[in-house]
Amino acid sequence: MAIKTGEKLITKNHGKSNLVVCPDCGKEVNFSLFENIDLSSVALFLKKKSGCFAVCPQCAGVFGVNENFIHEKERGTACAMTQSDLEKLKKP
Repeated sequence: MAIKTGEKLITKNHGKSNLVVCPDCGKEVNFSLFENIDLSSVALFLKKKSGCFAVCPQCAGVFGVNENFIHEKERGTACAMTQSDLEKLKKP
């Protein structure tokens, strides 16, 4: 059962990463981690994910992050993000 709620996109904050060197500014920072969730057509337990990303607090660089990393962190699994986990997002 899906409920049409219109075109809605929410951004969920997943806290901070471990210390990682930012590929843009070269500083060692704790990235802020976020996930976009599309709520345009939502079943009771189904949310369509539309991307996970990390933001550097020093230079505001935005990088794509593997969705699995975000979910492992959310579950409390010991996982550390590295610079290779960051993918520079292109401007539209």
